[in-house]
Amino acid sequence: MLDRKDRPRLGGLLVAGAKVLDCPLTDLQVDQFLIYFHELIEWNQRANLTAITDEDEIIEKHFLDSLAGLKAIDRQAGKALLDIGTGAGFPGLPLKIGFPEIPVSLLESSQKKAAFLYHIIGRLHLTGAVVLNQRVEKLAEQGRRYDWIVARAFAKKETVLEKALGLLAHDGKLILYQSGTEIAVPFQSQYESESVIPYELPFSKVPRRLEVFRRVS
Repeated sequence: MLDRKDRPRLGGLLVAGAKVLDCPLTDLQVDQFLIYFHELIEWNQRANLTAITDEDEIIEKHFLDSLAGLKAIDRQAGKALLDIGTGAGFPGLPLKIGFPEIPVSLLESSQKKAAFLYHIIGRLHLTGAVVLNQRVEKLAEQGRRYDWIVARAFAKKETVLEKALGLLAHDGKLILYQSGTEIAVPFQSQYESESVIPYELPFSKVPRRLEVFRRVS
């Protein structure tokens, strides 16, 4: 249970961190993140949603790091976003909270994690957010295409590039969240490396970056 006295402190961290990332939040958005935080803590005790349990680290390493993806997203009406392997909703749900107008699909094969996603979407009264409880290969067979695909938790970049290809619209963009500073973009004939956006986590100053690829074939 989130202690009432901690709400101003955690809300202050969200506001300050989002400002550093140039992704300012409204009071409503801060309230949504705090509800998300509370539900994540509660569900994590029985569903093992995240290995990060420190309150401040959840704010910085999950919420704010996910929100940084807005740096790479053109806020155009009608664009749809897919989060591959979203887990407990990262980065897709923070992006949805930060940019409410974008339709977001959250792809997660774990039933326990999908159950949490259904719950938190309802709890936050989000519209235009859907849960896809299936594997990426199955979704690709259905012929769906997305303007934006984001991926944050993955082992190999090449694997994500390959799996995203069948789901990305022509000229669609794939955003990979990466740690460290070394940039090594593999050659992929179907993709064009569009940009690399470096940033730091606002409090720990850990270097991060967004690698943006555009599908060209």
